[in-house]
Amino acid sequence: MVPGQRFRNTAQRAAVLDIVRQSESHLTAGEIFERVRRRDPHIGYGTVYRTLHLLAEHGLIQELTFADQASRYDGRVERHDHVHCQACGVLLDVDVPVALMAMHVASEQSGFDIDSHHTVFLGTCPVCRSGNRQMGTEQPERGGAAETR
Repeated sequence: MVPGQRFRNTAQRAAVLDIVRQSESHLTAGEIFERVRRRDPHIGYGTVYRTLHLLAEHGLIQELTFADQASRYDGRVERHDHVHCQACGVLLDVDVPVALMAMHVASEQSGFDIDSHHTVFLGTCPVCRSGNRQMGTEQPERGGAAETR
């Protein structure tokens, strides 16, 4: 973990953080639990879930929430945005400089001091748009312009 944090560094917390940071996709708590459990068969789902919230609270990971879907977790904590396929749920990182300009405009128009922002662009991914998606198939990881669901 990070030295100087205000919580105890345990092997289980370190394993959860490692899984999230090493993943090429934005995993759900259930997916993270399955991966951590391969390393530590005795870990409980509740431990993983509480650890994810603790890590997000301390800014070590991001929790991404979408309406009726399970939260996803992102190990990339520096400022970035996302594109989200409304058909299959794929979620990708994107760097969009114009989003920073939007933050400044929002601040000027509202008078708010904006501390942070997160932009999610909703649409349809190329695979879904082409109609080539087969039920139950996974997309390539982030580097291939798509991610597993």
